Amino acid sequence: MASDRLVTSQHVLKAVMELDRRGSTKTLADLEKLEPDLIEYLLENLTRLHHRLTRLGLSGADVRKIYRRAEATAVVCIMTMRKAHHDLWRRDHDEIDLPSPDDLPPPSPAAP
Repeated sequence: MASDRLVTSQHVLKAVMELDRRGSTKTLADLEKLEPDLIEYLLENLTRLHHRLTRLGLSGADVRKIYRRAEATAVVCIMTMRKAHHDLWRRDHDEIDLPSPDDLPPPSPAAP
């Protein structure tokens, strides 16, 4: 299957390292400002996962480990795609000085 190679292993590694350095709480809070609907969806489903694992009878420690792994995987994927998409735009629009995807201000609320 053909791939556009938008995401590279370097993107993934940088996202993993940034998540490890900043922690999930800070990273999720920052992502929520930039992608509120996506992060809301993620958090709702992680909560469902947590409840389901608890109902299955896993120990609290096992539930937390699985939850943290799922959370980290999803957050790294979101961070990686944001950065890769930003890099693609920079590559295709050299003449435009684009801010880093993490430097963008949060979107203004929709008008009522």
